Amino acid sequence: MFEFFVFAFVTAITPGPNNSMLMASGIKFGRKASIPHFLGIWFGFTFLFLIGGFLLTFIPEVIFEYLQYFGYAVITYIAYKVATTKTSSSNETGLHKPFTFLQGCLFQWVNPKGLVMAVSGLTAFNVTTIQGAIIYFSVLPFCVGIWLVLGEAMQGWLEKNSIIERAVYVFLGLSMVASLLLA
Repeated sequence: MFEFFVFAFVTAITPGPNNSMLMASGIKFGRKASIPHFLGIWFGFTFLFLIGGFLLTFIPEVIFEYLQYFGYAVITYIAYKVATTKTSSSNETGLHKPFTFLQGCLFQWVNPKGLVMAVSGLTAFNVTTIQGAIIYFSVLPFCVGIWLVLGEAMQGWLEKNSIIERAVYVFLGLSMVASLLLA
């Protein structure tokens, strides 16, 4: 079980769509406004692992493939929105409000990294869905929360330098697209 704990921690703290979106939300809207998004990731992924991990094993591979392509399209669109987020000194498009709790929860079902984490975690380790869900439930607040807190910590500094702020948003968007290569 310790091996799965390490797996869960590493997969949850490494860059991916959830972490990039949450950091961008922390930068743009601050921690307090991004808490529903944070909670949506936390509870949504735990639910995905608990229920979805079980159900995903029964989904025919062709449907899973289409679900992955749909996830790729959604993440690419969100990555575009993150990369084009309005900086403090511009009138560009991008993120206009943080994700809600429900949006954060539902995003887990099209997030290829999350789906791969759930399926590979259940198949590679000798844990039940309940054990795995409890472990993810315990590590996600720290792993995902650190990205939100880091984003908020950068907020004041980035507001003073719109060029670096733009570069951070573009980097976060590109890292979301790059994470698709790992899925």
